[in-house]
Amino acid sequence: MLSCVDVRTGASLWSVPTPRWTGNLAVHSDTVVTGGWRGYTPMTGLDLADGSARWTTQSAVTSVRTVAWAGGVLTGSGREAVLLDPSDGSDLARWRLPDPLAGPDAKAYVPVDAERVVAICEGSSLVTLGIDADEPTRLGSYDPFRAVGRIRGSVWMLRSGRGLLAVDPADGTSTWSVEEDRRIVADPLPYGDGVLVGDANGGIRLLGLDGRTVEGCSLPGRRLDALAAADDGGLFFAAKGTFGAFSFGSEARLSTTSAAGA
Repeated sequence: MLSCVDVRTGASLWSVPTPRWTGNLAVHSDTVVTGGWRGYTPMTGLDLADGSARWTTQSAVTSVRTVAWAGGVLTGSGREAVLLDPSDGSDLARWRLPDPLAGPDAKAYVPVDAERVVAICEGSSLVTLGIDADEPTRLGSYDPFRAVGRIRGSVWMLRSGRGLLAVDPADGTSTWSVEEDRRIVADPLPYGDGVLVGDANGGIRLLGLDGRTVEGCSLPGRRLDALAAADDGGLFFAAKGTFGAFSFGSEARLSTTSAAGA
């Protein structure tokens, strides 16, 4: 079942049945594109207004995790990257990659801007491709990483051996890195002129764009699991059994809600 809810009230706007094992979901403009996870189901384009089907592939297809980008929805598998037209499911563009895309459960694409995207491929390699670019170009192969994203013009990788590495999506060269003996929490967040990173022991640090610590603080006695930005410039955090808000200032302000009471 796929459901659409009003984010302001939580009221259900529509619900539609989906085939078993339907996975992958990307929203572009007024269309929701679903399906293709592990080759179990067809891909389908649904009208965002009411959930009605606009198109469906004739048979099951295999797709990596999809993402909306450059006027379409990026999909693909193996060495093929495909940009679908969300209105009818046709191909807008297709690329042959030098390396196979990452597996079905891993993030496969990191949009850089309206014209370029970085593909995450097997062997911890990154490949850049674009609408007006020539052939896809391998940026490099890196130490194994368990999370990847984009921040302040760089593509960051959370390395499996702990620590962060950020690279220039134009040529793959390192822009900054963080060596760490504690598990870093994904995802790093832009904050002021730097980047905020948290670790599993409750530490939160503000890094400059050279990767050096500018200042830091800690959430005493809390095992940090996730960080997210709040609209007021503060932070939300998730810890074991706890969800809370945190803000920086001359006197740090911290409020929490236990999972049981949320």
